[in-house]
Amino acid sequence: MKYLFVPLRLLISPAFIAAVDVMILFPMVLSIVDIVQSVNRQSDTHEPVTIASTIALIMIGWGVALEERGVIRKRFGVSGGPDEERQVNIDETCHEYGVAQLVLGLFAEIAVAMISLPDRIVNTIGYEHALLTVSVILISIGAAIQLRHVVVLLATLWRGKTLV
Repeated sequence: MKYLFVPLRLLISPAFIAAVDVMILFPMVLSIVDIVQSVNRQSDTHEPVTIASTIALIMIGWGVALEERGVIRKRFGVSGGPDEERQVNIDETCHEYGVAQLVLGLFAEIAVAMISLPDRIVNTIGYEHALLTVSVILISIGAAIQLRHVVVLLATLWRGKTLV
């Protein structure tokens, strides 16, 4: 039964995680650019709110997946190999970066969710672009952290040890 989960090793490998980080990083950066342009134009906020909310949701989901790498390894029986110490270090690194993505994504989502609430509940008239700016700053910090995570994971592959 344990051999059925061997392909899972590929999905939790530093190379695969770094590749997913990069694939997520592209829409993050494109979204940041698009939202900043919308804020600068003072245009309608509906589409930028949708974009920010979607990217924040992706950050939250990916953050949860990253932070649980160690649990996934244990649950599917792919822990305990000869490089277990290295894998545990990668788990800890993924956990730290995953928590960062999760928290930043949650707060970015909160900022844009305030805009989506009816004004009779939270009156954000005149504050929409400021809230979008807060959201895009949090997404930008998340993108920088995501890029750093890629570098750390690639360094792990080349050096054979985890950097933080």
